[in-house]
Amino acid sequence: MRWKLYLSFILLLSILTFVVQNTETVTFNFLFWTFGLPGALMLLVVFIVGVATGMLLVAGKIPRQRGTMGIKKENPQQTDLQGKGL
Repeated sequence: MRWKLYLSFILLLSILTFVVQNTETVTFNFLFWTFGLPGALMLLVVFIVGVATGMLLVAGKIPRQRGTMGIKKENPQQTDLQGKGL
């Protein structure tokens, strides 16, 4: 269990090192807009947009999968016949 703490610490140090080394402003042009952000912050924005896009794409598939997981719908005609004793 202690190895997870060490691994987390190493990952945190790596991220901090990356952020400190990438403080130079990066210019990003999109259509007629121009954005200037530090490199690490630009990478974080792109990452968040990618995660949000992935979650939206997956979110559309989850409800359809839940509806087909072992739930059998009864046929209304069979229910009527059973109720009449046929």
